[in-house]
Amino acid sequence: MYELEDVIEEKQEFIIDTDLKADWALKIIQKERQEAERLTKTIDEEIGLLGLKKQRIRDSVDSKTGYLQGKLFEYFKSVTPKELKTCYKYVLPSGELIYKKESFKYERDDEKVIQWLTDNNKMEYIKVKPSVDWAELKKTVFFEDIDGVTKLKVPTVFEVK
Repeated sequence: MYELEDVIEEKQEFIIDTDLKADWALKIIQKERQEAERLTKTIDEEIGLLGLKKQRIRDSVDSKTGYLQGKLFEYFKSVTPKELKTCYKYVLPSGELIYKKESFKYERDDEKVIQWLTDNNKMEYIKVKPSVDWAELKKTVFFEDIDGVTKLKVPTVFEVK
């Protein structure tokens, strides 16, 4: 029948004017999409393998430097570091030895906290963020009259599925 390369070379002469030609074009599009999907899947698999290699390199570095880090910590305990608010720090020409103090971190569930604040009459700690009810607004005004609304043209689209 037709070859895609022939059609591309003869762009101006090729016309889809029958169901047979239209069906052929759909098959070509499907074939190209399948090929792109195959290539994309292969690339994703390769990215996964590279991620594993990257992790192995990091693990290797941790293994090789862990011994020296342990020795540096022993040395750190033998010197007098500078005490800061959140850590102890000892400065050397090639870097710093830092020992972070214990601290706390809070995991939050905003919905539960809001409910607790509501139940305990502490509404001053709840922020209320105004938002526009677009569905109702559209029914009552022309957007061209509203400052902050810009009309953008959305072009028509032809899809092949």
